[in-house]
Amino acid sequence: MIMNRKDILKSISDADERLAAAKAIDKLELAKKTYTPEFTGFMDPYKAYAIKDMLLNNDCQIMIYGGFEESERVKVGFFPDFTKPDADEFPIKPVEISYNLQYSRALSHRDFLGSILGLGITREKTGDIIIENSRAVAFVDSDIADYVVVNLERAGHTKVRVKLLENFKPGQKEVQDKRLTVASLRIDALLSGALNISRNKTSELIKGEKAFVNWKKITSVSHIIKENDVITLRGVGRVIINEIIGTTKKDRILINVSVFK
Repeated sequence: MIMNRKDILKSISDADERLAAAKAIDKLELAKKTYTPEFTGFMDPYKAYAIKDMLLNNDCQIMIYGGFEESERVKVGFFPDFTKPDADEFPIKPVEISYNLQYSRALSHRDFLGSILGLGITREKTGDIIIENSRAVAFVDSDIADYVVVNLERAGHTKVRVKLLENFKPGQKEVQDKRLTVASLRIDALLSGALNISRNKTSELIKGEKAFVNWKKITSVSHIIKENDVITLRGVGRVIINEIIGTTKKDRILINVSVFK
């Protein structure tokens, strides 16, 4: 058993995060008992890294992975100390869902996710869904991949074709390093400057629960950003704060960022 299990769970106020941590502890204990790797369901990286921090130094190696680098939904893997953590051991499979654009509107992430969940599959069995032209690639738990292939027939009202893929990796996102000057380190000001969208539009998206800092949802437009923060504005892009350099003669803040679109 893990020492301080009760203390760990008692320290978590959010019910969803506490449940995720309890399930992760069960997986860690099973990995130690059976000497085989064990894995959680899919979750957002904020929960995953919080779990990793809580469960370090428990005679297990911990790895976080979601099927590809930069996944927005991931699993936590627990590997016995004598083994080497390996991404290939994670029980994740990519499933292609394709359709004919001639006879359909362009389908959205919501269409594809809704069609998968409509099969009775829980959210923790479903990872990222990558949209590419007339198809989507959904990363799902290995134990339900074949079920999705056999049973998924429509996304929305559109007929789809479904198959398993081997070794699919999304295309690299465009990366641009920028030096910005901003009036303040508020999230709305920083995202507006980094992503070249209006302050009003940025504020709308943040209030609409589309913004995440280090994978934690942020809804306050006045949230202050720090060096090394990873900021995601869903549907728009991601910004990494590489360095806060200082202030200019006009008292604006000079920063280096990397922008992913």
